[in-house]
Amino acid sequence: MRNKFDHAAVVVKDIKVSEKWYLDNYENTSIIYADDTWAMLEIDGVKIALVLEGTHPPHIAIRQTSPIPADAKRHRDLTYYIYDKDPDGNVIE
Repeated sequence: MRNKFDHAAVVVKDIKVSEKWYLDNYENTSIIYADDTWAMLEIDGVKIALVLEGTHPPHIAIRQTSPIPADAKRHRDLTYYIYDKDPDGNVIE
């Protein structure tokens, strides 16, 4: 199994306002996906998810190349995920 950092998710109050802020303040920023409850941005090859409180937890995501576990769920972008917690309670996707 190979692991790779995928993205960090931060909670924001307004997806559109935050998208604009990142686009205006950081060069080489693009929007990969956006809807009313979350957006995925890329800044120089690093992905940041903007999420609304209560829709997704703040987390870091690590991509794994392994068979899809039976308890995995699907995001709207059709990727599979499992939320887990490290010993300190941080959410890992």
